[in-house]
Amino acid sequence: MKKTLSYFLALCCTCSTLILPACNSEQTAGKSKEGVLRIASWDEYIDMGGEDSYYDENSRPLYEEFEDWYFETYQKHISVEYVALQDNETMYNKIKMGDYYDLLCPSEYMIMKLATEDYIQTLPQSLFDESNPNNYYVKNLSPFIKQTFENGKMRNGKSWSEYAAGYMWGSTGFVFNPEKIGNSVEESRKIMGSWNALANPACTRKITAKDNARDSYFMGLGMYFEEELLALKEQYNSGLVSRENYRKILEEDTMNNVKDETILGVKKCLESMRKNLYGLETDEGKLDVIMGRLDASFQWSGDAVYILDQAEEISNLKLEYRVPEAASNLWFDGWVLMKDSKNVDAATAFINFLSMQENVVRNMYYIGYTSCIAGDEVFSYLQDQYGDEEGDTSYDLSYFFGENYLLQTNEESTRRQLFAQYPDKTTIDRLVVMKEFDKSTNEKVNRMWNNIK
Repeated sequence: MKKTLSYFLALCCTCSTLILPACNSEQTAGKSKEGVLRIASWDEYIDMGGEDSYYDENSRPLYEEFEDWYFETYQKHISVEYVALQDNETMYNKIKMGDYYDLLCPSEYMIMKLATEDYIQTLPQSLFDESNPNNYYVKNLSPFIKQTFENGKMRNGKSWSEYAAGYMWGSTGFVFNPEKIGNSVEESRKIMGSWNALANPACTRKITAKDNARDSYFMGLGMYFEEELLALKEQYNSGLVSRENYRKILEEDTMNNVKDETILGVKKCLESMRKNLYGLETDEGKLDVIMGRLDASFQWSGDAVYILDQAEEISNLKLEYRVPEAASNLWFDGWVLMKDSKNVDAATAFINFLSMQENVVRNMYYIGYTSCIAGDEVFSYLQDQYGDEEGDTSYDLSYFFGENYLLQTNEESTRRQLFAQYPDKTTIDRLVVMKEFDKSTNEKVNRMWNNIK
């Protein structure tokens, strides 16, 4: 939430990624070295310390503080090389070309791809030993994330939890100005609760979408299957369809459907969307919404929080975040170990260090995204950020933190930052992880999208 200056500098300079100053070594990219923990993640995806840090303006970047903690805890020296990369595809291409990292932080589909192609190893069982007092990850992991990772399957039949330790997670949806879309606030919310808002005349030249094939294909699936999914949701809510069957249709039959006839149907939906959009964007669209030049944008939830914060602070705009009623995307980024790393102990220690609740709070505050880690200190942070003892709403977060975690707040928060960070349980029920494409599907979807955009 506190990366305003660097973010706006990045926009002004039209730079998609800045390499962190401390991450200056590509000389060891081809191999793992004992005593050097080489980590690849994303720019501004860890607390960098200083005046923007939550607890202490004199703090250092967390990866530097880890070096001291590791020595104090294990009496061993480790030097961290923390490399910020542009995106998942850049990470993948660097690995394909021979660059080496002990620890990676890819997104869900790239984790699946790296596992399929045997670039990563399963996490050591020692990480999940709850009797170890330093195993903060297994002790603090959200029950919801734990279940999601255990239920998710790689192509080799192993669960996501065997390969990945959850770092950040969220949803996708629309950030929008409820005063500008429809004829009333309620009409605006109804419009933006539909995937077909992307092609709705009420949003003509007022809305942007992401300029990448995967997100666009998912949006197209939402548009293509929306009526079917809404009818299914009604049956599920009425008890006519079991949760097991509801989730199966969401995860397999619709929102991960890559049959040829589906791709053709999605193509037609995306063509209608493309004609209606103001444009496609990666990062620059955030500024347009913040400044009120655009009224709606498709966003990842963490970026939505940032937009909501900045729009209120800079432009005095009360924007909202809405997840489509039919279904939407559940995304996550997780830590994975590359094959043949010589620093497995240090890598898993780094995961545990970031899973200490005080470090979780620091990261969430700094980057604005939502950690996979729960716990009382994290919940207290939410109370500080969004709680209101005199509020009219009791927001149930038991699915994420455990039984009886209720946040007293106001209704406005349940449509804005709080909802973007922690959707309610009914929304969680309709979120779907988008799985990796095989080579043939990837080529078809990319070709389709390139012809449209």
